[in-house]
Amino acid sequence: MHTIVITFSLTPDMSDARYREVCADMAPAFAGFPGLLAKVWLADPDANRYGGIYLFADDAAADMYLDSALFRTVRTFPQFTDLTMLRMPVDETATRRTQPGLAVVGATAGSPA
Repeated sequence: MHTIVITFSLTPDMSDARYREVCADMAPAFAGFPGLLAKVWLADPDANRYGGIYLFADDAAADMYLDSALFRTVRTFPQFTDLTMLRMPVDETATRRTQPGLAVVGATAGSPA
């Protein structure tokens, strides 16, 4: 499994409420993205930091996302600023030790889907 963590701030013309409407509109595209096991939406309105933690089945699925129109939409969204991205493989052995019952879209982390 691989993760991508993206964070960003909202420009002054994008309210938290409007951001959440945009998220609701975009959620189906993320839900149907091949190889994306989970997307955890992040929101700290007081600090004006938002983003997501993406868990992909494998490196190829993460690559596919980074090459997709969906990612380009996120990366170039006009009301997102100070965007940061971190990509790392998941240490599945350690994850199983700390979260043995973690279910990700009907599968347990570290087991075949």
